[in-house]
Amino acid sequence: MKVTTRRSFFQYMAILGLATFSTTPLYAKGTKVKYLYQDTPKDGKQCSDCMHFIPETNECRMVEGSISPDGWCAAFYKLPEKK
Repeated sequence: MKVTTRRSFFQYMAILGLATFSTTPLYAKGTKVKYLYQDTPKDGKQCSDCMHFIPETNECRMVEGSISPDGWCAAFYKLPEKK
């Protein structure tokens, strides 16, 4: 029977965590269902006012697929006001 020390257990978990993190792409997008995407604005908020929206291609940095500028999703974050 192999005895595992507390230290070796935590070292193993740290290595496992780093391996998992390094294999997950940082550019991965979520589905429209995951972000509750809808093609219409909600409470006056719409994709064209969101910091994640890319107007040149009608894409989002968070949601995969084509996005309507008039749409909305749960990842909405208002663009900062320019001075």
